[in-house]
Amino acid sequence: MVAIVVFHVVMLLLVWVLGVELCQRNSSSNMLGYLHKTIGITTPSLKQVRTVALIWIGSTIIIVDGFLFLLVFITKLSNPG
Repeated sequence: MVAIVVFHVVMLLLVWVLGVELCQRNSSSNMLGYLHKTIGITTPSLKQVRTVALIWIGSTIIIVDGFLFLLVFITKLSNPG
């Protein structure tokens, strides 16, 4: 339970840092560049870095929460008592 809360706090801190622009665009562009090159997709331009980073963070939150929901749902079905 603590890990879930820590995960969400870290993600919200990342969103806040990107939203307030506390970090430089070059550093966040480099991080996104590594991620995009690993996956094999085109890296975003400097204008699109913040938007793409927020989309990645939101997608990660939705995927992790979806997996946790399915885990709880499936375990409830297999053990109804």
